[in-house]
Amino acid sequence: MIKKWLRKEISDRIPGVGFDILMPSEDMLGDYSTNLAFVLAKKKGISPIEAGKDLVEELLGDKELGKKLRKIQLVPPGFINFYLSEDYLRNSLVEVVERGEKFGNSEPGKGVKINLEFVSANPTGPLTVGNARAASFGDTLGNILEKTGYQVTKEYYINDVGNQVDKLVESVKLRMKELKGEKVEFGSEMYQGEYIKEMAQEFLDKKIPEGHVRAWAINAMIDKAKNSSKKMGVEFDEWFFESKLHESGEVEAALAELESKGFVIEEDGAKWLKINNEQKAVLVKSDGSTTYLLNDIAYTKNKFGRGFTSTINIWGADHHGDVVRLKTGVAALGYDPDRLEILLHQLVSIKEDGEIQKMSKRTGRFILMDDLLSEIGKDAIRFFFLSRDLNTHMEFDIELAKKQSKENPVFYIQYAHSRLNSIFAKTTNNQQPTTNDLDLLKEKEELRLLKDLVRFPEVVEGVAENYQVHNLGQYTLNLAGDFHKFYEKHHVIQENDTELQSARLLLAQGVHTVLRICLNLMGLSIPEKM
Repeated sequence: MIKKWLRKEISDRIPGVGFDILMPSEDMLGDYSTNLAFVLAKKKGISPIEAGKDLVEELLGDKELGKKLRKIQLVPPGFINFYLSEDYLRNSLVEVVERGEKFGNSEPGKGVKINLEFVSANPTGPLTVGNARAASFGDTLGNILEKTGYQVTKEYYINDVGNQVDKLVESVKLRMKELKGEKVEFGSEMYQGEYIKEMAQEFLDKKIPEGHVRAWAINAMIDKAKNSSKKMGVEFDEWFFESKLHESGEVEAALAELESKGFVIEEDGAKWLKINNEQKAVLVKSDGSTTYLLNDIAYTKNKFGRGFTSTINIWGADHHGDVVRLKTGVAALGYDPDRLEILLHQLVSIKEDGEIQKMSKRTGRFILMDDLLSEIGKDAIRFFFLSRDLNTHMEFDIELAKKQSKENPVFYIQYAHSRLNSIFAKTTNNQQPTTNDLDLLKEKEELRLLKDLVRFPEVVEGVAENYQVHNLGQYTLNLAGDFHKFYEKHHVIQENDTELQSARLLLAQGVHTVLRICLNLMGLSIPEKM
């Protein structure tokens, strides 16, 4: 990988100095760039141009660097830009084709077991569009981590204990009575959705005794979540019930340990976790019931007890205040809080017919994941979410997602794959491309595609390090766009130039391979024809 290689080459010459290796968006700024001259200038009290001059001269004198770089340039105000050699780009294509689906595989995560918990919606209603965002992100992140050597368990945590589940059960019971002709008071705090009525009718039809409604209601919601997840292309390895923590005594044990270590204070009949000298958080309410915080502390301890090196939780943005509390509780038990990472996803607004839809699970006004799936399909849903930073609020444009044109990015990407298949289908003479004619790949569009392919392993490892999954979505869209530009300007199939055809077929195979890998990582379908 070029970024790692450049970093090592520079660090060997100037050890102990921190600097960045960037990939500029414009070709004129180089294929890679570093801010090292600015760092050195600040240390030495000189200008960045002066600071970078000696390093560039030293690098230019290294013949080994010349095998991968055709130019190293110091430009105002002080960036050092690196340009990859065309021979290196062409030779790299061979690795892409030879490694096939394994191209981009690496092992920075070898031996590291990660518990990746996402979606984990309360079993009080069907999964919504907000859950679809977490599902798309979490599943793709897990795929990328696995490609970089991590052992990943995708887990769904079921909060089947607590006040919200009690309200679900009470809501179903009230609807059952109502359906039997009884007059009931259905307060605004109850769940109002149509699914409550449907569940109540189902339970009446099956003659479910009132004492069994709780178990049946929870199981019904879990079955719905499993079905919705499967339609989204998400398969969880583990469905973990919160009730198991209580039944096994793990919640009580976590509380006792926190108390023994002096992290719990009692006030107003409740038990609190000391966050710092000024802040505290409730662990046990005055009525004796435990809070989400204590349960989550016990749950995190359970994960570490199962042998996970680290755990990644993907939560909604409304849990922002819970991050510090949970990390404090985990640290109080003696675990390194850095073993717990919590990623927050911002809210999703649905735009339909030019208007933003208002949503509320409690009142029953919300857009279901299943409804969105039936209207536009999982591919558009997943890619639209994967193309945006998890930390940004997002408007999901349903009309755009339904378009079958290049305006729709997922269509644009899949169409590139389809075009590649059409090229291969036209190779009537069954010509097998060879590496003998790669020097013929010299057009601007061809070199652009070669640079895209070289960068792919860096994109994958980068996402595994920083969890910026949208970078994979953007990379895939750029690769598809660069291929479309090539396709519209150049012919792969040649009537009288078998050497050029061979070279371009190999390039097409490389692009085809990487596009398929990207689509698979993002959980998108790979249509052969469109």
